[in-house]
Amino acid sequence: MRDDGPRALVYRPGSLGDTLVALPAVAAIRRRFPAHRLTLLTEGQITGSGRVSPWTILEPTGWFDQVHFYDVRPATARGRLSNLALALHLRRTGHDDVFSLAPPRTARQLRVDAAIFRGVVGARRYHAARHPVAPGGRRGADLERVEHEGLRLLRIVDPLASDVPLVDFQLTVPSDEQAGTDQLLQTLGVHAGQVLVGVGPGSGRQSTTWPADRFAAVGKALLRQFANVALLAIGGSRDRALCDQLCAAWGPRSHNLAGQLSVFGAASALARCATFIGNDSGPMHLAAMAGVPCVAIFSARNPPGQWEPFGPHHIVLRERPECAGCMLDDCVREGKKCLTGIQIGPVVSAAAWLIETRRASCLAP
Repeated sequence: MRDDGPRALVYRPGSLGDTLVALPAVAAIRRRFPAHRLTLLTEGQITGSGRVSPWTILEPTGWFDQVHFYDVRPATARGRLSNLALALHLRRTGHDDVFSLAPPRTARQLRVDAAIFRGVVGARRYHAARHPVAPGGRRGADLERVEHEGLRLLRIVDPLASDVPLVDFQLTVPSDEQAGTDQLLQTLGVHAGQVLVGVGPGSGRQSTTWPADRFAAVGKALLRQFANVALLAIGGSRDRALCDQLCAAWGPRSHNLAGQLSVFGAASALARCATFIGNDSGPMHLAAMAGVPCVAIFSARNPPGQWEPFGPHHIVLRERPECAGCMLDDCVREGKKCLTGIQIGPVVSAAAWLIETRRASCLAP
């Protein structure tokens, strides 16, 4: 028996970057259905995965009234029965609208999703992508530019949406997170006269991770060029050791924040930066949504345009060899040549230009 009042269910799995690019679409659902009781359906946390749950990002927004977690890959009959029981519970509760904000799907996955949400959950109105997403039309250097993933999700909610909400969207950081970040930076000895540069050397995939020694070289070059620059290494707890190595190479004007801050705490630290340098990763999307211009170092795994940072003034560096569009998580045979083809000099030049631009805008009357 359902409670009185309209209800909507939002299905959104994924990691930090996936969740961040979905925020404009989720915000649009909340605006479109202000009277609905909104429920999130998402993945339960996989122990030891290091992934950031979507609920970590979405709970502080206040958009949702309830959340349900399902077992991503149930290995036992008990886990499978638990997922079925959840689906039947959602059916009994009743939902006027179900929005599937799933990552890019194949035709088969779209059919399975529709069968679950229409047939088992019993959605009265089901909103989802209408067409499968392929990894671009052509391969290699001619790989076609595609619609941004955030815009693709937004069009599920509003088919006539433009990319304006993506350009304008910024993450709201709770005030207590800002205060905690202020205290940590003060403890580390960061002072008001320093120009902060965020660096995100980690990534969830081997195929999208630029070599650590190149991040080290970029940081050293910026520290030589700008006497008042300090580097903040940003990442999760699994990036801690890597960031320790980089800070040891950079010296006293660097600080390792990896694993020391919550997601919103990291966003607060990034908002203080003149620029962010990093891989195609969650921290890159976090920096962009904090309003920070990024030097984004992209592999050619995905089509151009799909996962680029929200907002203006970013510099995206990407090579497009003949194997572009591979969609590999681990690149062994080609030795990540799309990433190793990106040299240190262009990254330093891009970051220096953004630092100078930010400094000039701060000095302008």
